[in-house]
Amino acid sequence: MGSSPEADQPGLPRITWKQAMAQGLDTYARLRKKGLQPVGPPVAVTEFERREVKLFDPGKALDLEQYAARASAWAVERLRSDAVILDTETTGVDVEHDRVVQVAVIDMRGRELLDTLVDPGVPIPPRASDIHGITDRDVAGRPVFAEILPRLTEALGRRPVVVYNSRFDGPLLRAEVARVHGAEHAEQWTRARPWKCAMTVYSWYRGQWNVERGDWRWHRLPNARHGALGDCRATLALLHEMAAGRADPDGGG
Repeated sequence: MGSSPEADQPGLPRITWKQAMAQGLDTYARLRKKGLQPVGPPVAVTEFERREVKLFDPGKALDLEQYAARASAWAVERLRSDAVILDTETTGVDVEHDRVVQVAVIDMRGRELLDTLVDPGVPIPPRASDIHGITDRDVAGRPVFAEILPRLTEALGRRPVVVYNSRFDGPLLRAEVARVHGAEHAEQWTRARPWKCAMTVYSWYRGQWNVERGDWRWHRLPNARHGALGDCRATLALLHEMAAGRADPDGGG
């Protein structure tokens, strides 16, 4: 989680509340209530309701409603398109070295295009099994990635691929393809279709700022099943929630 917007920042000019109003400055909390997200650093401090608060420039704030509407429009566009949704389960979180143990693809109507366990060729660490429930016994005798790659390629086609955290699944699959056909082919395979990150769009929809990153805060996938097919369906449900402009499906994240 990002640090507090009220964290100490020495050296800021101290002004009165009247001066703040004259300069159009406001507090973090009041700007949020107005539907604005301050993104720049505080510019001054003042005393407000008997406590010291930092003041922000509304001119350097983002419109929360505008970003939520942008997320909704994005979801509507995806749902009306021929895009597919992909999810993987893996041996870990290192995109260069960890392996796929399960992959699933569905279309925007929820139809299953691919759902398979994959023998990663390496032991599945217990910490990974604790998350997705897939063990070495489950993948014994299952196809290796090279064997399922033609089916995966066919399921994706050249359509846009929606992923909840494409920064992970995209590079991970590129590394898997590279082990089979080499880095150049893997790069071409990845570029053959646009990758769309639902997690980024959901961060606009939720409208919570990460001060340390200087960007919208990422959230876990609501109602995640920690299985590839289940998480594809959870992502599809999330697209419907955003498209309808409804409140957060789980109220948290």
